[in-house]
Amino acid sequence: MNIILLSLLGVIGFVLFLKYRPKSYESILIDKEEAINISTRHIKKLTNIDVSDWQPYCMYWYDRETVNRLHNLNMLNRLRTTLYKWGIIESWRIRFVSQNKSISIGINADKEIVFMHVDVRSQEMGTNEINIQSPLDVIKALTVNNSGIWSKVKSTGEGERKEDFSNIRTYWYILEEEELRMKISIQVQENVIIGILSDTEILTSNMGEIVKKEFGESALNLSGFIGSFIATIIGILLLIFTDNAVYLKTPIIITLFTIVGVLLTCKEDISMGIINSFDSRLSVKSVYLIGIISAIMGSIAYGCVTFITSLTGINLATVLELPLFENVGMQVLTGVLISFISLGLFSFIFHYMDKNNLIRISPELSDRSSYLSGFKLKQSLSISLQSSVTEEVIFRLLGISTLLWLFNNNLLAVTITSVLWSLLHQGSGYNPRFIRWIQLVLFGFILGFTYLYYGFLAALITHFVHNFIVLSIPLIYYKIQMKAGKVENTHNIQY
Repeated sequence: MNIILLSLLGVIGFVLFLKYRPKSYESILIDKEEAINISTRHIKKLTNIDVSDWQPYCMYWYDRETVNRLHNLNMLNRLRTTLYKWGIIESWRIRFVSQNKSISIGINADKEIVFMHVDVRSQEMGTNEINIQSPLDVIKALTVNNSGIWSKVKSTGEGERKEDFSNIRTYWYILEEEELRMKISIQVQENVIIGILSDTEILTSNMGEIVKKEFGESALNLSGFIGSFIATIIGILLLIFTDNAVYLKTPIIITLFTIVGVLLTCKEDISMGIINSFDSRLSVKSVYLIGIISAIMGSIAYGCVTFITSLTGINLATVLELPLFENVGMQVLTGVLISFISLGLFSFIFHYMDKNNLIRISPELSDRSSYLSGFKLKQSLSISLQSSVTEEVIFRLLGISTLLWLFNNNLLAVTITSVLWSLLHQGSGYNPRFIRWIQLVLFGFILGFTYLYYGFLAALITHFVHNFIVLSIPLIYYKIQMKAGKVENTHNIQY
């Protein structure tokens, strides 16, 4: 395609993407520092422990499973207000850590506690000012305002058990609004609230069908990963049984990009692990050491797969005289332009289908929430590097080259690899889901024929730029608005 025409289509595609990119939730997320301060006050009130000098680890949190199920049941928009209030979306999970102690807490958009786990010895808690003798006392201790969730819960029972020679009393509550029910259990030990757990139920007769779809999707995703493993074995066998020259330099460079992608967010991954599953029997230094070792082992595993498959793919492509890395500048430019065209094309199609009720797409995080959540450009870079390099090497470089070597049919090779590649991805944010997979197959066709007609580097750049823009545009757009003074404090939205 003429580069001038490609450039024109690329500009049009990027403009269409900016105009029709997916809808997002309204942002009512409170600032991270505010969430930490609120959590510190709640913990002091409920446990008599001052965590102001403890190390806080924070993450944006939402109940992905419940949100996806509501979306597939066409109930998400109708129940959005409830989701905000219950902390199912737009909430924080924070863990405070000090030596061998930790306290984890969840804060919703109304600045209320929606989750809590105290991992501190009872003798270190001291005397609490709150007197908890009944289910009503628990509710009074947790209530922030008269319109919050704790003013609406109903007690369903209580019980007592012995644990480590300490009396732990559990209070059970239920919260119901519209078609949602939340079962809540609160543990109290020696007049101190040490645990708040909840389980959300969707009150519909269609849950069985939704669960079956989720199981089927998980099976499809698993088959995709199995396919990646099989691709590695095929790569090894082809290296053994084909008499080709071995090109090591390029596979090593490709592998290094994969390893960099894995290690780039090592610190953030460790922090998230601390928030989700910190064991107070370990020191934070030990957790970091284990996390670093795990990241290194993961990068080695990813690197081995990438090295073997890229080595085999390059050797086969050389035999078949397929374009690989020739004319680097033109391939990079072509890849960027094709990614712009793809972004604009699919954004416009999905917008049109959504507008005409042909598909429902689950809203994304708002630009503001993406920014406040702490998601950074280096996370975008890491995810984009890992996904584009490993997937393009396995499905395009090795997959298409192998199928062409076996069958000498471009359309067959691109079709098979596009279908297999689409199975790696989830369609849970789209209803009906099969439209998402059709879109992925079509994108696979674009990537496949880009490889065949422009070069492998062009296909790799197309995939990388596509993913990086999708992940980064909320952060970039919000920063631009901040500099222009157009950002409003929207966490007080009246929902």
